[in-house]
Amino acid sequence: MLALLVLAILAGGVLQRVSGMGFGLVAGPFIVLIVGPLEGVLFVNLAGAIASTLILGRVVRLVEWRRYGWLTLTSTLVTVPAALLLRDASSAALKVTVGAVVIAAMTLAVVTTRLRREDTHAVRPDSRWPLAVTGAASGFGSVAAGIGGPPVAVYAVLTGWDPRRFAATAQPFFATNAVAALVAKLVLADASFPPFDGLQWATVLLSIVAGLVVGDLLAPRVSASAVRRVLVLLAYVGGAATLWRGLAEL
Repeated sequence: MLALLVLAILAGGVLQRVSGMGFGLVAGPFIVLIVGPLEGVLFVNLAGAIASTLILGRVVRLVEWRRYGWLTLTSTLVTVPAALLLRDASSAALKVTVGAVVIAAMTLAVVTTRLRREDTHAVRPDSRWPLAVTGAASGFGSVAAGIGGPPVAVYAVLTGWDPRRFAATAQPFFATNAVAALVAKLVLADASFPPFDGLQWATVLLSIVAGLVVGDLLAPRVSASAVRRVLVLLAYVGGAATLWRGLAEL
C-alpha cells in the first residue's frame, strides 16, 4: 500500500513540476482508492500545498499577484459552504464525487483546449468576473476532491494566459487554495489525516520532494504535448477507477 502511494505521489509531483499542475488530478484518485476518500482528499490537499510551495521558490518572479488575489479571494469564500455540504456524505458518495469531478474537469479542460485551437472567442484577460468564477470552481473542487487545477487551466486557455506566467501564478494559488480547503474540512467536516506512523509520513513527504526533483530534471527534456497526454490518460484512469469503486459500494 505504501509503495502504491509513493508511486502515485511521484507521478503527481513530476507532472506538477513539468506542467505547473496535475498533482491532484493524477495522484488524487489513486490516493483516495488507497487510503479512503475523506483522509485521501485531505492528504492530497496537504501534499499539493507542499509541492506548490516548493515549486514557488523557482518561479516567484513570474507570479501575477493581481490575478492570484482574485482567484484566492473567491476560492477561499467557497471552502466553508463546500465543506459543510460534504460533511455528512458517505464514503461511497465521496468516491463518486472525486471520480466524477476528475473526469468532468479533465474533459472540460480537453474540450476547452480544442475549442481554443479552433480560434473561438477568448475571455478578456482584464475581466474580473471570469477570475471570480474560476476561483470559486477551483475552491469547490479542492474541497470535494483535492483538485483545483482544471478550472484555472480552462481560464488560462480562454484568456491566452502566457504558459510560464500561468504555471508560476498557479503555484501560490494552489497552495493557498489547498490550505484553505484543508482547514475548512478539519474544522467543519470532522476530517482527519491517514493514520501513518512516523516512518510512513517521512516516506510520503520525501516522495513529494523526489517527484519534484525528477520533474525538474525532465522539464527541459520532455515536450509539453507528451506531458499533456500522460496527464490526461492518468487522470481518466484514476477518475474512472474511483468512480467505479464508489458506484459499486453504493
